[in-house]
Amino acid sequence: MTTQMRQLPSLDVGDIVPKWPLRRRNGDPFDVHADAESGNIHVLVFLGDPGAEAGRAAVQAFSAERDAFDALGVRVRLVVSGNAGGDFPFPVLVDTDGAASRMAGLAATPLPGLGGRVAGGNPVILVVAPNQHLAARLRSEEGSTGVNLAEAALAAIRPLADRRRADLVPVMHPPVLVVPDVFNDADCKRLINIYAMQGNEFVEPGHNQLQGRTTDCKMRIPDYGRDDRIDHWVCSAETNNVIDGRIGPRLIPEIQRAFNYRVTRHERYRIACYEGAQKGSKHGHRDNTQPMVAHRRFAVTINLNSDEYEGAEIRFPEFSEALYKPPAGAAIVFSCSLLHEVMPMRSGRRFALLAFLFGET
Repeated sequence: MTTQMRQLPSLDVGDIVPKWPLRRRNGDPFDVHADAESGNIHVLVFLGDPGAEAGRAAVQAFSAERDAFDALGVRVRLVVSGNAGGDFPFPVLVDTDGAASRMAGLAATPLPGLGGRVAGGNPVILVVAPNQHLAARLRSEEGSTGVNLAEAALAAIRPLADRRRADLVPVMHPPVLVVPDVFNDADCKRLINIYAMQGNEFVEPGHNQLQGRTTDCKMRIPDYGRDDRIDHWVCSAETNNVIDGRIGPRLIPEIQRAFNYRVTRHERYRIACYEGAQKGSKHGHRDNTQPMVAHRRFAVTINLNSDEYEGAEIRFPEFSEALYKPPAGAAIVFSCSLLHEVMPMRSGRRFALLAFLFGET
């Protein structure tokens, strides 16, 4: 069964930040997706009214930590509503209609004389990763100081900076895409719980067993004589909507950007569980060599509990012996025509969301 890919509107940690109509003070447009801005960590400090006490405190706190932000290569910008004047320690962006401020989490209220709308309440900080995904949304509690926001922003940024430190990449690196934070921790736990609590009816191996099903089920996957894998097939509309709501806005645009291919459909999602000895033949395989699966374009694996098991890394033997094990919630995407192999389990139990994606061509 194939399903039309759904795009659900949202803006949460992990989502791609939209192309907001922000402008610099000289009137030029600003967009974190622009070539001159992409590939950098951005901090957008949504002040609303920069003259308010909370706004002034935030600006002061970020200014005091400027050296720390500069050392991490972070681009900090202040976002205001209306025609705010005066000198600021960071570049200023103007949110003339308040749309970006509202999506950031500020409630818009009119402020006479500024020719726009200004967001009230405490400032909101958005930390935007180099791939334009929202890495953190921060807002201080009532009565706290701007120092909390600056320190929290740095705490959110340091793991991003560490993840980007340059390493020598093997010459024979396979053409794979890794996108972090497609699922958050709650998403991963929810899917593992669905595996445990739902769809415990076993069906015989084969896609024909799933025709017309609306309830989840499980299937042993004895490919090449292996004995360590049981898949939970996601047939319920509710769970499909949950998965679509993450993959649609967070992963599909990245596949379009990386591979210049428009994904519109997917096969049934499945939650795979690997445990115990693999047995059988140990070698790689491709995911689109049989006539019934020739439509597949991309395979997606999202580990759900990477810290809780050893083994089950993915290897692409035509390129190198390098092993891939993305952290929980991160997606690894590759062409179904690539030879790949899931390595044997060494300890624990691995859960992963598996998907096969394709489009109209």
